[in-house]
Amino acid sequence: MAAAGVIAAGVVFYWQQVSEILAADVKLNVAAAGKEAASDFDRLLETDEQVLASLALTVQDSYPWADSAQLTDFLRRQTNHNYFKLLGVITADKKLYLSSHRNFTSAFVADISARTLEQGKYLSVRQADPLDGADVLVQSVALYKEGRPLGTLFALQLPDRYQPLLTLSAMGDKGSSLIIERSGNLVLSPRKVGFKNIFSQLDKTLPGSKELAKLRQTVSNGKTALISAPLDGRTRFLYFIPLGRNGWYMVSSLPTQFVEERAQHLAVLSLILFASVFAIFFSLIFYILHMRAYSNRQLFATAFVDNLTGADNFNRMCEMFPQKLAELHGRAALVIFDINKFKVINDLHGYERGNQVLQRIAQVLREHVSPDECFCRLSADNFILLLKYTDRRSLLARLHTLNTQLRRDCTVEDSCLMIDIAFGVYEIKEEIPFYIMLDRAHLALEKAKKMSVDKCEFYDEADRKRIVAEKQIENTMEDALRHGDFAVYLQPKCDFATGEMRGAEALVRWQSAGGKIVRPDDFIPIFEKNGFILRLDMFILEEVSRLLAAWKIKGLKQVPIAVNFSRLHLNDSRYIPQMLRLVNKYGVPHELIEVELTESVIFNNLEHAQNIIRQLHGNGFSVAMDDFGSGYSSLNVLKDLQFDSIKLDKEFLRGFEHNPHAQKVIKGAVAMIKTLGIKIVAEGVETREQADFLQGIGCNLAQGYLFAKPLTITDFEHRLNSGV
Repeated sequence: MAAAGVIAAGVVFYWQQVSEILAADVKLNVAAAGKEAASDFDRLLETDEQVLASLALTVQDSYPWADSAQLTDFLRRQTNHNYFKLLGVITADKKLYLSSHRNFTSAFVADISARTLEQGKYLSVRQADPLDGADVLVQSVALYKEGRPLGTLFALQLPDRYQPLLTLSAMGDKGSSLIIERSGNLVLSPRKVGFKNIFSQLDKTLPGSKELAKLRQTVSNGKTALISAPLDGRTRFLYFIPLGRNGWYMVSSLPTQFVEERAQHLAVLSLILFASVFAIFFSLIFYILHMRAYSNRQLFATAFVDNLTGADNFNRMCEMFPQKLAELHGRAALVIFDINKFKVINDLHGYERGNQVLQRIAQVLREHVSPDECFCRLSADNFILLLKYTDRRSLLARLHTLNTQLRRDCTVEDSCLMIDIAFGVYEIKEEIPFYIMLDRAHLALEKAKKMSVDKCEFYDEADRKRIVAEKQIENTMEDALRHGDFAVYLQPKCDFATGEMRGAEALVRWQSAGGKIVRPDDFIPIFEKNGFILRLDMFILEEVSRLLAAWKIKGLKQVPIAVNFSRLHLNDSRYIPQMLRLVNKYGVPHELIEVELTESVIFNNLEHAQNIIRQLHGNGFSVAMDDFGSGYSSLNVLKDLQFDSIKLDKEFLRGFEHNPHAQKVIKGAVAMIKTLGIKIVAEGVETREQADFLQGIGCNLAQGYLFAKPLTITDFEHRLNSGV
């Protein structure tokens, strides 16, 4: 009886342990699967949104829509070519053009039109008459022509298109996802559910719960959350993930019964084995030891083995790392690598073939890594290695050999797609936590991925400092703009002969709250990447417009001022309307604003640039090409686009004084440009010798330190009105 009690207690304890481990594992899997589903859902919405935006450009260009049949036929063809169920155009006077005949309520049409024109674009799931009263997903974008609103292009889509993304296939189709608003109101679901607001439903089963109140607050703040709670008749793991649109959330749900079933399966197996042991009393010890070993293997595999490749997982790597590093006496390197664009393999050949590639990689690493070293699969196609290290040269040779073997043995069969691997290396030189070493290897990997060949990079402390500095700039840029830390300076454009100022270029300077000057070369590229440059450019335009208006009120002399605009503006439909709104707000004549676009920006989107320049000229603005001669596209750009002035890049002019060949090239370029009737401004003029040559070959204006450095507004006004 005592033995039976011990066995029973052991079974109960074992069952509890397995259940806890499985529950923790399932929570992690639910979170991972939920994030993947949310990413796929966001990506699908973004794809539809981009298609709709592209169609909007075509519809705008065809305005006025004199032939309604032609517009309707275009909408019908685009509906057939894309995944939309219906496309329509609502004109400013509420006329309606549809890809197929449907009856809409006037309220439905008016609401879409009003919301779209107010927000620029619109996304919602709502009730609509045209599809038999079913819920439809509505996406729309405003239509403009030369800054004037024309109406709205909208698309209707049945929720069926998005419902496959609401099934957690990674969890064996046991789970599902809902799309809700931050308020908890239901937006989309894979099947009919018995509630309209998830928080109200949870409140019925968890009345007054502090956990529910905390969940509401977390969701309100736009953060992720994971809870276990009764919902729709079953206790579930619920993972709340914010989406990138409308403040929507994806709630991934998996019944806790899923864990219980897996635990019961293992527990039943254990009970059978223990019962056999109890029945054959003399084999009791043998069976107990056997089951103990079996259980340990199961727990070890769950905790420390990657279930796809059979290699160690990250948990095992973390556990072994201190011991392995000690065995290597600290002379080691931490290497992380992955396959560039591994998703392409899955997309072209299926996940099964992609999994085979990962399994082969693990086999190659087993052959390559010695017993005193170690490796693990981190996630997806990411692998981590701890290798012996003597010097960079020998490690690079070893990684090159490994890369060659991986490319040879792990490429997908019957495919011309060769795997492309990038390595990030951290040379272990100090005693720091493992996760910091891993972060540094990751930094090196990100840098390696940007290389075209020999994608292997070692961690450099300068990279970490650069990233920290960039993050600091991003953290403070909003406050800096709000508190007036950005200031506009003006660099004069002067007459070569007299030095008289004929215009200026607006430049931005940033002085932080602590008095530190942040160089434009440090913050402009960051703003280009994160999109903040759009706001900064418009801030500069408004400051220039305010300044010109103030000069007029004071009776001061006015000269044209050039404002630089980022390439991002060319893809922003709000660009021209925003310019007009700001300049007209201060009553500034448009001819006093010169728009500067860089050569590289124009060449990257030549056809769209033509349209933008035509609109700018149509509104009375002059347009200059900046940095002429900095690339290879200048002549092609001059052939296709009409500019009012050209600014010769200072690098194009560098060193020409002692280079007769360069002088001939510059002289020829200037002569050609002059034949087009375009003014020429020379940048970076620093010596009288440069000025005399450039004036002699026909340049109109000079900009550089020989004539004036960038000036504060006060200094510029003094010099402009004193004639100095």
